[in-house]
Amino acid sequence: MVVSGAPCRPTAAAAPAPGRVDGFAVDGRRVLAYLPAAALAGERLPVVYFLHGSPGAAPDWIAGGQLPDLLDHMQALGRLAPLIAVFPDGNDVNGAWWGNTVNGAALESWFVDRLVPAVDRRFRTLGGAERGIAGASAGGFGAVNLALHHPGLFTWVASYSGVFTGGDDVFGRAAPANSPALTIAAVPATRRFPLFVGAGAADDEFRPDTERFIGTVRGLGWSPLQAEIVPGGHGWDAWAAEARDSLAWLGRLWTADPTMMLSMARATGQRGC
Repeated sequence: MVVSGAPCRPTAAAAPAPGRVDGFAVDGRRVLAYLPAAALAGERLPVVYFLHGSPGAAPDWIAGGQLPDLLDHMQALGRLAPLIAVFPDGNDVNGAWWGNTVNGAALESWFVDRLVPAVDRRFRTLGGAERGIAGASAGGFGAVNLALHHPGLFTWVASYSGVFTGGDDVFGRAAPANSPALTIAAVPATRRFPLFVGAGAADDEFRPDTERFIGTVRGLGWSPLQAEIVPGGHGWDAWAAEARDSLAWLGRLWTADPTMMLSMARATGQRGC
């Protein structure tokens, strides 16, 4: 990607050094961040946020998902350009649904108003030009729900075995407004973001909701869209495969057509470098 004639982010190196995971806090909440070698060298990079499920915690993506190893491996193969991965903790009384819930939790406000600006200040990011969000289970719900509530904040979204209807027990009267299955139809074509939706074939509880949502977005003519059903149940056997496949798709989106995200960011009022 080039802005004003200057390179905005590097291409992946042939054999980059392994990244590292750092920890910090935002308003008392724990946040972990995977930093590739390019970030440690001061390069300006894309960011992808990974939301854990309910119950869950930020280290799940490291111990269960082994995301740092996956990112190192994909970068070494040239399938993914270097990026910063952020793993926040999102637990409250109702678990981690990543929203402003009926019990007074304000995770959505914290995420958008506090976490994202803090990450952009702390690291050399590309801002809204290349900012993604993904999540597993309730985190998959949160990723899509946040993206729909804040058009232009994210330029790539992925749900791994998520749900798409907000519960009355979590959101009260605001449940319909926190149900991506209902709200996604209101997004105009010019505001659509690349969307990945997947589930495990043996996930009898969550797969049907995912398949219905896939049918909804296909019926809307949503593009770009990638949807898949992978082997496995409601756990890391499926989520790890979905993460790998979605990141491979992300790698193609953010390298094969480097002007697409910048054009989308400009259309939604975001800035690149």
